[in-house]
Amino acid sequence: MRIKQNAKYVPDLRRLIGDCEANYLRFLRLLPMIKNEDDWVFGVEAKGLNPQDVESLKDALSQVTISVVERSKYTTTISLTQDSTVSDWIPKPSITVRLYHDAQVAEVLSFQRRRHIRQSYSYPNDKMYQRDEKAQLNAFLGEWLDFCLASGCALDLELPGDN
Repeated sequence: MRIKQNAKYVPDLRRLIGDCEANYLRFLRLLPMIKNEDDWVFGVEAKGLNPQDVESLKDALSQVTISVVERSKYTTTISLTQDSTVSDWIPKPSITVRLYHDAQVAEVLSFQRRRHIRQSYSYPNDKMYQRDEKAQLNAFLGEWLDFCLASGCALDLELPGDN
């Protein structure tokens, strides 16, 4: 099926709201003390690990930092960044998200310092955003949070053999 270039894009609101609700729940699982804490740092697997090789365990972790940017009665704005052991030529992900506690949704506000992301864009456009750029960023956030939940670990714990 071919889509006309000048056909108006209509956001899939059901999918978008579903992603935002699921991301809110992912944040609550990842950060259960979100109302009391302002900063979290943990590691995620950056490359294949051999569980027997304790010496290389810390070197194989990327560091994820989550910080509260702003907190109000009904919302919390947070930033997520990931520093990697991979070469510097690969951009390190950075995303700003607002959690709406009354509606129980999480919405992407910015990605890689690009602010004010709209729900839809005409295509092509000057910045080459996809028609559903915001929906794709919310889906990416869900994948990133799932990855953090599946492979994240505390960095301040002592590893076996550390003395």
